[in-house]
Amino acid sequence: MNYIDMRNELKNYYWEGTKEISENFKTKATAVMDAAYSEDMSPYDMKVLQYKTIVDMFEPVLFYESPYYYETGTMWAHCDGARGLRGVRHAGGWTHWKNEHLFIDQDKELYKQHRALVGELYYTTCGVYNDTLQHYNFDTRPILNIGLKGLYEKAKKGLETAREKEEIEYLTATCEAMLCLKKMGEKYADKAREMLKSAKNDVAKKNMQLIADTAARVPWEKPTSFYEALNTYAFMRKAVGALEGVGPNTFGRLDMDLYPFYRHDVDNGIINDDEAYDLICKFLITWDMHIDHDFEMVGYADHELENTYVLGGCDAEGKPLFNELTTMFLRATREERIIFPKITCRYNEESPKEYLDEINKAVVNGTSTILYQNDNASIHTLLKIGKTLEEARDYLITGCWAITGNGIEKYDDGAYVNILRVFETTIHNLTDRMERTNLYFKTIDEAKTFDELYETMLDNFMLLFKERARIIGKGGDMCNKVDPLPIFSSTLQDCIEKKKDYTAGGAKYRETRYELVGFPNIADSLLAIKELCFDSGKYTLKDMLTAIRNNWEGYEDMRIDAMNCHGWGDGSKEASEFCGKFNDDLYAKISTLVGTYGGKIVMGHTTYTEIRFWGDKTLATPDGRFNGDYIAQGISPSRLKKIPSATSVINSLKHINSENNGGNSVVNIILPNKTSLETCEAFLRAAANSGLQSLQLNCTTKEQLLDAQKHPENYPDLIVRVCGFSAKFTSLSPEWQQEVLTRNFYD
Repeated sequence: MNYIDMRNELKNYYWEGTKEISENFKTKATAVMDAAYSEDMSPYDMKVLQYKTIVDMFEPVLFYESPYYYETGTMWAHCDGARGLRGVRHAGGWTHWKNEHLFIDQDKELYKQHRALVGELYYTTCGVYNDTLQHYNFDTRPILNIGLKGLYEKAKKGLETAREKEEIEYLTATCEAMLCLKKMGEKYADKAREMLKSAKNDVAKKNMQLIADTAARVPWEKPTSFYEALNTYAFMRKAVGALEGVGPNTFGRLDMDLYPFYRHDVDNGIINDDEAYDLICKFLITWDMHIDHDFEMVGYADHELENTYVLGGCDAEGKPLFNELTTMFLRATREERIIFPKITCRYNEESPKEYLDEINKAVVNGTSTILYQNDNASIHTLLKIGKTLEEARDYLITGCWAITGNGIEKYDDGAYVNILRVFETTIHNLTDRMERTNLYFKTIDEAKTFDELYETMLDNFMLLFKERARIIGKGGDMCNKVDPLPIFSSTLQDCIEKKKDYTAGGAKYRETRYELVGFPNIADSLLAIKELCFDSGKYTLKDMLTAIRNNWEGYEDMRIDAMNCHGWGDGSKEASEFCGKFNDDLYAKISTLVGTYGGKIVMGHTTYTEIRFWGDKTLATPDGRFNGDYIAQGISPSRLKKIPSATSVINSLKHINSENNGGNSVVNIILPNKTSLETCEAFLRAAANSGLQSLQLNCTTKEQLLDAQKHPENYPDLIVRVCGFSAKFTSLSPEWQQEVLTRNFYD
């Protein structure tokens, strides 16, 4: 099918001018809200004012070549809904900006300490204290089942027994939110009727008539067709972002949740497979055209749209999920060269061969747009955290790698905790940094045994864990006073039932996630110290610390010896068992702490573009790293270890108890570009029985990438997994291309 006209229409809107559109709307809308604001308003009152103002003022944007109604015209094209993404604000952040001073005013010394630790790269937060900006796994299922009207009636009924002031405010705001969303749909219908008058061809007339007939009804009423269900996802993604001011990161399990609508329409002759496939292509193209994939990626997240969905996995009974829609979404992604939305494909050792072949077709041909998620490890991990078996089987991967229950919780995500920074501060004895952060780590200079040194490092890591838990727990436990989220909360299990917004603790689960940065580099460093300074005694600890503190200058032989020591991912018994113990010991420390919202703290190993930007600011380490070198991503082996076989990595992962990594862990693997479907299938089945959780798989060679640098015109579809997103290799800046080129390439 030919979608050139649709692509051009979307391109003309999204690729230029949306920053200005967002800014102009924000200026006008915030002026109206400021004028209507009074100091006696509760944050729920403010949020309702925000909803109503935006809905009253926005001008629906429809596209003649598209059957979907969703675009509000209030946000930048790159914005996932987060109110202030990359310096571009939109009107959905008004309530938060009015109240965010409360975070700071409650304890200015606490905030000062928090900013010192963030500034020194000890951890990150996507918000003042909490992740109040993005990574929201909005659950569309209740709207598919009962519509916005059903949620309205549910909240209205809850008001009958509400007694507490905040309960009444929350449920009232939820009712008002649903009515605002209803009005949005009606405005799209009116716009479509208006545009129908000037439609110039049959496609445009058909699309405008479809929207005119549908938008005033759905999603206020529950969808009854495959098209209506697909549009419900599109509508809610933009509506949540525009009105709530936060970024919804996932559409959910599309091949599971859409299948009843597809089956109904096909069985009743409403659509055929070609028509269903056409709707899927147009749905995916809608989001992919929000960005020009050929502009150069230079910064932190230039090619990131934080938009994903999940395919495959298993159903509630544990049976493999693979149906016609699974194939259609994967086929559409290949044929239309879709990069966004990002796909996570769940699998296990019993996944059908046809399914594994389908998800591997693109990657073996050099197009890496899929994140592979191992059900074997992930489901057991969620069970250990405390999820029911049904909840664990229904898990999602949102954003980049965030593993989460479907419709039952929302973690603080993007919460990187930089244990490598603790390690670096200790190794280099950076007393000035300790003074700036008021975080004083024990020295290791006089350690007499490796066990003494190792325990000291664990204590130092724990000091950061405890301080972060203290600061974020105290500083962040007031989100409901700053910016409640009635729309987001409306579909989250237990919120309406408990009469509590998510920000007030209404969700069923309230865990906190720590994504640890630096595990492979620290493990390799500790193994090098153990082998060279304590086991063999080839060097004294004092001499090794001196070498590292001098960036290895004058100590090249020692550096080579350090890099040649056993390390994470090499498959050796010594390294694998040590790293398994190290992971367990980190878990033992973190599991004693209480999270921000009173739940558990779970840990994981994931790293975004910090592999470059934090690496630039990290001094030399005992594994052989120089000052400023890259750091390892997630739980991927360090690029200093030239490990020839992917089998060695998988064998190493068998020693990691993934049940302790409730925050997920990610591994990069690059296989040769001539890898067959059979080999790829066998690799995945072998990996399913290890501790592997998230796999970022590329099939290419260094020679192919070098040739793509010289002749980019020959490689328009060579797509690599950069970190939590994929991008054309030829669109990467020279610095990012070099980062990819220095990774481990396996046989």
